[in-house]
Amino acid sequence: MYCNMDNSLCVKVFKILLSIKFNNRYHSCSITIILSLSKGNTNCKKEEEAMNIMVLIETMVVLFVIMLIGYILNKLGILRAESNDVLSELIVKVTGPVLVVSSVCSTNEMTDKNQIIKIFFIGILLYVVLIAFSQIVIKLFCANDESKNIYSLMLVFTNTSFVGYPVLRALYGDYAIFASAILHMPFNVLIYSYGVYMIQNKGDSKRKFRIEDVLNVGVIAAIIALVIFLLGIEVPQTIQKILSMIGDITIPLSMMLIGSSLALIPIKYVFSNIKIYIVSFIKLIIMPLIAYFIANLFTSDSFIIAQLTIATALPAGSMIVMLTTQYKGNVKAASIGVFITTVLSVVTIPLMIYLLLT
Repeated sequence: MYCNMDNSLCVKVFKILLSIKFNNRYHSCSITIILSLSKGNTNCKKEEEAMNIMVLIETMVVLFVIMLIGYILNKLGILRAESNDVLSELIVKVTGPVLVVSSVCSTNEMTDKNQIIKIFFIGILLYVVLIAFSQIVIKLFCANDESKNIYSLMLVFTNTSFVGYPVLRALYGDYAIFASAILHMPFNVLIYSYGVYMIQNKGDSKRKFRIEDVLNVGVIAAIIALVIFLLGIEVPQTIQKILSMIGDITIPLSMMLIGSSLALIPIKYVFSNIKIYIVSFIKLIIMPLIAYFIANLFTSDSFIIAQLTIATALPAGSMIVMLTTQYKGNVKAASIGVFITTVLSVVTIPLMIYLLLT
């Protein structure tokens, strides 16, 4: 008999049917069979969890190696500062948005639309809480530090696409990328409003906030993906392949860009700032723990819990470096923050997922 349901649901239905059938004929056999199936299902679940962790660790190692290649290419002079600017613009304005649209094209038709709508509103609440939490942390640990606004942005804005997408794809497939794009739709609005305000607060730039900064390519791509999903628009296979090929460039290019950017930071600055390590510990360990336990209080949806946990476990977003450069903020503090959290996340992300999500 073909079953179009979730595997766990199929097992439950199969167990009930066998229970009824054998209970009618062989009363004593029903319990034995149910226990046997339950044990087999548990073993399969454990094997699947172990496999997911191995895939995740392998993914993080691959990302780290690609990042290392970018670092080496910069040191060899193949990639330079101007190359980084070109790659950054290509990723932010072309391949990244295409990846978001591509991810929704390959999602299953059985996907729960109510879950996506719920994720959208959870995303708004998430960023409100992150901003409030970051201000509390800064007042407690970095009140008199000239880089406090940068540290605050590190806690709010994470590397959702460059690091988050490959991690989510490894664990949950393309649908998770689309869901993440919806969860982080407030990111693009806030990074160009709240983020620019925090950077300018210490910089010399007085450039006014513009509506074009909010209605950028990333936001437009997320809106297009949401419309395609909600209306059930079927994208032709040829266009899907084009979008997929362009979108898949994002992840390796992104990691090379991060590695190349890190090569521009003098090593002595990396180890001289103790506060940035405190902020990194809070960012990569404390925040996902808090997010996980709070999420469990309000929902039993394991996918939403995983999205929130991973979202708060990611390293600081590279957009912070781009904006501090553009608006004459503390580029050095931003670069070091992205560097340290990115390197540490190679260990902390698999650790958090292993401890909390398996």
